[in-house]
Amino acid sequence: MTPLIVDLDHTLIDTDLLYESSIGTLKKNPLLIFIYPFWFFRGKGYLKEQLAKRFPIDIKVLAYNQDVINYIKERKEQGDKIILATASHKLYASAVNNHLKTEKTQIKNKQKNFNFFIHNDQQTTVNKINLFDDVMASNKNFNLSSHNKAKRLIERFGNKGFDYIGDHMRDLPVWEASNLSILVNVPNKIINKTKHLNTLVLSRKN
Repeated sequence: MTPLIVDLDHTLIDTDLLYESSIGTLKKNPLLIFIYPFWFFRGKGYLKEQLAKRFPIDIKVLAYNQDVINYIKERKEQGDKIILATASHKLYASAVNNHLKTEKTQIKNKQKNFNFFIHNDQQTTVNKINLFDDVMASNKNFNLSSHNKAKRLIERFGNKGFDYIGDHMRDLPVWEASNLSILVNVPNKIINKTKHLNTLVLSRKN
């Protein structure tokens, strides 16, 4: 079984949380536009931390890619571990993880004995099932993107020890280190750039 590593922005969801948090923060306080460059100068991780602290994104209203979710569920049923690994901030990534927990209902027959008859009583329990087994994300000191993401995944799973699903050219270092490169919403340019890899094209850009 090979772990499946899933990107978030423009892969699991159809938007970019850095963009969403930037717009949301500056709409709330336009004067922060003058501080924004100083946050960026301290690193993308620090920038994302400042934005996440100021703008709580409503995770429930994001547009999720159902094709990606269906693929994740298929791999999970096969017994593969599923890891959400994103350059977005850990607060947003954890919220997405919690939102995508699925409910599994179990009905058990509970037999009760009485003097002259037997009564079957149904007991229903609802359990929350994690779609993801773990979450890896950016924090104020580290931006989990591109080469940084590839390095962390290699350290954890080994070179060619995982499959990776992503959408952007910045994912190329991760795809090159992966066993299977899964492409989502990609143009022909990315498909051509990854021809030397073991690829699965889940969806293309029109």
